[in-house]
Amino acid sequence: MGIIKTHDDFKHPEGKIQLLNGNVLDCYPLEQAGEQVDNEVKLDTTGTYFAIGGKKLAPTPKTDEEKAEERSLFCNNAFRFLKYRNIIMSDSRMFLCPVPIQNGMTYTGTSGFHNPTLGVYLEWWLNCETALICDGNGMKKLVYQIAGSPLSGSNRCGVVDENGKTETESIYPFSSLWPNFMRINSRYDEAKSLYQAYSLKQVVDILEKESLSLIDDMELENIYLRSELYWKTKDMPIKIQNLEDTIERLKFRLFYAYRVDLKAIMAIYEEKKEKKEKREKEIDEACKELYGQLKSGEIDNKQYQKQLTPLKKEKENNIFLLREYRRSALEPLFPDLGYTVCDVEEFFKDPRSAGPLKSTSGRFF
Repeated sequence: MGIIKTHDDFKHPEGKIQLLNGNVLDCYPLEQAGEQVDNEVKLDTTGTYFAIGGKKLAPTPKTDEEKAEERSLFCNNAFRFLKYRNIIMSDSRMFLCPVPIQNGMTYTGTSGFHNPTLGVYLEWWLNCETALICDGNGMKKLVYQIAGSPLSGSNRCGVVDENGKTETESIYPFSSLWPNFMRINSRYDEAKSLYQAYSLKQVVDILEKESLSLIDDMELENIYLRSELYWKTKDMPIKIQNLEDTIERLKFRLFYAYRVDLKAIMAIYEEKKEKKEKREKEIDEACKELYGQLKSGEIDNKQYQKQLTPLKKEKENNIFLLREYRRSALEPLFPDLGYTVCDVEEFFKDPRSAGPLKSTSGRFF
C-alpha cells in the first residue's frame, strides 16, 4: 500500500489560518512552539489497527481522567459546537481547540488523524455528507470517531446523537468519510504547534455565556436535509440498474414465449424492407434519367418537375411506411408496451433466443 497524500501543500498567510470557506483568522503565537504535528500517512507497524469489524472501535491509547472527561465533554456538546460554528470559526483559539478523540485505520493506524481540532471537526461535518446522519425516526447524528479499513470499507465508526448518546455504526460508503477528514486535519498541522488554543472547557464556557443567544439555524437544517436526501438516494443508481435488469429479463422471457410470432413479424419486415430498397433504387435511377432529359433539352423544367414530384413523394412515403411498421408491428402482440422491431432485432442477436435456455430453477432467464 503506497503513501496516501492527505493535503495539497496549502500555505496559510503569515500569522494566520485560512479556512476552507476562505475566511482568514488572526492567530496568537505561543511563547514556545510545540512539537510539529506530522500527519503524513504511513503504514502502521504496531499491529494495533489491523482488526476492525468487531463490536468495539479500534482501541484508544490510555489517557488520564481529564482526557476521558474531555472526550465526554466533546460528545455531549457536539451539536452545540455545530450550532455555534460561526462563532467558533471566527476565533482561531476556538478553531484550534484540541479534540481528544483518537481515530484510526487498518494498515495506516493513527497517521493522518493526529491532533484533530474543533475547527477540523466542524469543517468536516459541513463538507462531508456521510458524516451527518438522519435516521428513520428523524434523530440527527454526527460521526465523531473513524475506525475502519480503507481497502475493504469495513468499519465501525462512533456516532453521537442530539442527546449526547454515543454508539457505533457502519458507514457506507466509507471511502467518502476518512479521506475528507485526513485532508482537513492535515491542512492545519503547522498551526497546531505554533498558535494558542482554548481547551474544550473554555470553549463550552464561552458558548454558555448569556450574551450568546440561540441562532435561527436554517443553514444547518438545509445541511441536514441535503444529508438526509443523500442517504435516501445514495443507492438509487443501483436500484434503478437492478430494475432495468429485471425489466430486460422479463422482456426476454416474453419475447422467447412469442418467438414464433416474432420471427413471422421479422420476415414481413425484411420483405417490406427489401421491396422498399428495391423500389428506392428504381426511383433513384428514374430521377437520374429525368435529370439527363432535362439537361439534354428533351423536356423542360415544368415537365421535369411534374414527373419528379410523384417519384420523390413515393420515396418519402415508402420510408415512412417502413418506419411506421418498425414502430407499430408489435402493438397487436404487446399492447401499450412500446416494443418495436428494434427490440426484436436485439432479441434475436442474443444467443439465448436460439433455444430453451433455462436457469437452475427451471425457469427461463
